[in-house]
Amino acid sequence: MKEVDLFGTKILCGKRDEFLNEIERRVEKKKKTFVVTMNASILLRAIEDEEYRTVIDSADLIVPDGSGVVWAIGFLTGNRTERLPGIEIMKCLCDRSRETGWRIYLLGSKEEIVRRAADSLKKAGVNVVGYHHGFFREEESERVVRDINERSTDLLFVGMGVPRQEKWVHAHLPRLKVKLAMGVGGSIDVISGKKKRAPKWVQRMNLEWLYRFFQSPVSKRKVPFQVLKFVFLVLREKLKK
Repeated sequence: MKEVDLFGTKILCGKRDEFLNEIERRVEKKKKTFVVTMNASILLRAIEDEEYRTVIDSADLIVPDGSGVVWAIGFLTGNRTERLPGIEIMKCLCDRSRETGWRIYLLGSKEEIVRRAADSLKKAGVNVVGYHHGFFREEESERVVRDINERSTDLLFVGMGVPRQEKWVHAHLPRLKVKLAMGVGGSIDVISGKKKRAPKWVQRMNLEWLYRFFQSPVSKRKVPFQVLKFVFLVLREKLKK
């Protein structure tokens, strides 16, 4: 496992088991860790928005999530890497928490949905100590941070969408007494049963982004254009080399 530079951002490159082992190692050693799961949408926004790039670059670990990022790493740097989607990191850590006793907090989505996700994890033996919906004003953040801390949270999963989830973690991490904080996008919706993850054959074809687009064509209407723009930027970067 190593880091590679992609458009000025350092992204891990290696095997998925290496990524997971490093995340678990840091949690076990109680090293506060901010994880970003990098896909084309996040990287494109970081390229275009300096403030957001600062947020992303503050992460302790940036893991390749999307197939577009995996392709770009290979195309521009010659390195091969596996991808590790955020929802898989979340599920692996939740599974591991049954043995370790890690205390988990879910932050994001609507009240009913995040409650259903928490209940689903609890039924599976996961130690979910708290949850809160993602539709709160910034001035309410201190109350949310206090609730997370008072529950002695170890792992904080934030599903408030890009870029809000990463910005929120970055802004409040100094006061959060957690071992790990990570943006998980729509993973809370999937765990609650509200949405389904793409079938394995779609994942193998690297079309998971398209499956998510068809699930929510209105909210994700910009995604196809972002994909085309990302491909253009990668091809242009290649021509510079």
